[in-house]
Amino acid sequence: MRMTQIKEQPLEVRSDLPDESHSTWRRRLIPGNDGALMIASNVLLLSALIVFVLNGQGIAPLRYYGTILGLSTMLVLHVFWLDLQTRLGVQRADLLHLVVNSLLFWLVNYLGLGVPGAFSGLPFILFMLSAEGLVTFGWRRGLVYAAVLTSGWFTILLLRDNSWSGALENLASISLGMVFTLVTSWVVLLFQGQTARAQALADELRAANAALAAAAERERELAAAEERVRLAHDIHDGLGHHLTVLNVQLQAAVRLVDRDPQRAQDTIALCRREAQAALDEVRRSVAALRRSPLDNRSLHEAISALVSDFDRASPLQASFTQHGESFDLSPAAAMSLFRAAQEGLTNAQKHAVASMVQVVLTFHSSGVTLRVQNDGSTTDAPDGSGGFGLAGLRERAERLGGTVDAGPLPQGGFRLEMRLPHV
Repeated sequence: MRMTQIKEQPLEVRSDLPDESHSTWRRRLIPGNDGALMIASNVLLLSALIVFVLNGQGIAPLRYYGTILGLSTMLVLHVFWLDLQTRLGVQRADLLHLVVNSLLFWLVNYLGLGVPGAFSGLPFILFMLSAEGLVTFGWRRGLVYAAVLTSGWFTILLLRDNSWSGALENLASISLGMVFTLVTSWVVLLFQGQTARAQALADELRAANAALAAAAERERELAAAEERVRLAHDIHDGLGHHLTVLNVQLQAAVRLVDRDPQRAQDTIALCRREAQAALDEVRRSVAALRRSPLDNRSLHEAISALVSDFDRASPLQASFTQHGESFDLSPAAAMSLFRAAQEGLTNAQKHAVASMVQVVLTFHSSGVTLRVQNDGSTTDAPDGSGGFGLAGLRERAERLGGTVDAGPLPQGGFRLEMRLPHV
């Protein structure tokens, strides 16, 4: 039998640890896991020994004590099989175990056969060793081992002054049990193989789950990094713009304060407005850090609220329209479309001399399109090649397999459009 090797560390003998010795002997006598055959072997050997001790007193002392010694040695070898595997290695211990037990089996049968009542116990050890050989060596070599063991036992029957007819009759009577034992052992062998494969698959699944968890963690870190980059774009385009204007106007106010006080006051008033706008940019960035604008809201609701807030706070007239039947979007796609609407409205307020701005969200069979368009002339509107805001939108769209177009319209005005495929 292929025993599960238990690597025991050397134990220090201490009087305050009585359970260690008890646990070791429990593993020897009642092995766990695949030790059912081992337990059956121990019980069979102990039963055969008891039966022979009680019924074998009438034979010669050499045969009597020799048989008892042989059975006892077999029992000891089975009890300490795990220890042999630990010291010698599994393969060497298994080979030594089965070779020595085979020789002892032939010996006890040669000495003990013919004792009334003892015959019923000794031959059945043949089943036990054959099963152990099949499970240990595999079915091909295991069958060869069982055939050699049976041939030796049959030879002993002939040597014990049995006739050929009597030996063949005994062989026939035990053959059915041998077939049953070998088939059962083969099933056990298949079960062990299936168990080993299942364990290997379970290990691979645990490794795959760990890899997926690591990938998910990396994705969360990447998403956080992307959001930080987006915020950096927004701060650069918004707060940076206002601070630049503020710096230029303050320099102009310093030059005008003595020559033209009225113009200096107008310039300072403009600086105050720019400072307030910069403060508003900071507040929006902080609010974006605190929570996602799509938390507990659909994309339609989030953009609609964004446009409504913009319409109230801006001199531009803003409107939002949705076309087509909406479908589920990934969180990344929904956030990208929202950021596109946000960027388009911000650019319309900062760069365009316009009276109105339209936000249109269109769902179609091939994907979804978000368009932000104003009707004014542009002074310093981005041409589509610069600006951290537009660059960030393009990066988002490209990761999702989409595109971003931005630029002035032939009839006037400016348009920002993001197209994402339906995945």
